[in-house]
Amino acid sequence: MNLQLDNVRKEMEDTCRAFERCLDDGVKKSFFYHGKNGGAFYNLLKCVIENGGIYKPKKGKPINLNMKLASCLIDSIGAEFRKTFPNEVKCGAVNGVINTFTLNTDSLIEKYKNAELQLRFLKTEEEKIKAKLNRIIQKQKKIVYSSLTETVENIMEEGYKKALAFTGEDTLYNMRETIKNHVHSKKDMFEQAKSTMLEKLHDLVVYVLETLEKTMKESIGLSFKDEECLLPDVSTELKMLKKHYDLLVGTPDDEI
Repeated sequence: MNLQLDNVRKEMEDTCRAFERCLDDGVKKSFFYHGKNGGAFYNLLKCVIENGGIYKPKKGKPINLNMKLASCLIDSIGAEFRKTFPNEVKCGAVNGVINTFTLNTDSLIEKYKNAELQLRFLKTEEEKIKAKLNRIIQKQKKIVYSSLTETVENIMEEGYKKALAFTGEDTLYNMRETIKNHVHSKKDMFEQAKSTMLEKLHDLVVYVLETLEKTMKESIGLSFKDEECLLPDVSTELKMLKKHYDLLVGTPDDEI
């Protein structure tokens, strides 16, 4: 099992490093893009600033200044994110590495007939935990992805409040300049967004590895807590139990 866990760990660590490289590139592009094109970029209406950088008109596409600010970071991880977290559940998350984890119970059943029920139990537990982790990853990937925009939104909040304080003839101009200056003053904003996403990704990796290892160790412990029970010849009893087991397999499990 340790070898299988190491394979999962290596793939997930490689994924984290790949995202870090992508985000490093995104940070560099963010500085260049927003530094050179600030004037045109901040040509936004007052209602956008009033709603924390987000405006949802009744018709047309929403305007999200926070997402525009984070656009270089978002674009930088696009391909890697789609590869790591495909929408098709059958493909499996993190390049399918969760699905490749196996205790090879099928081959062990052929070799250790007197432990067939225990090994069948392990196979069932393995399939259940892999399905559960894939579902969790599918949900958590949205949190990981949205963290880029959310971090920018949190950092920009102070700038939006300052911009809203203006009134009078030059209000729109002052608002644009205030937002632009706020972005320029928060030189580490894109680095913070990058760090936040990597932290959430790391937390997800740790959770997956710890849950997989803990669950399978507990299942192995439950299956073979009394090794002496494997020694007697209980083939008759095994056939009877196997018959009942096969009937139970057809009964849907409760939601994990």
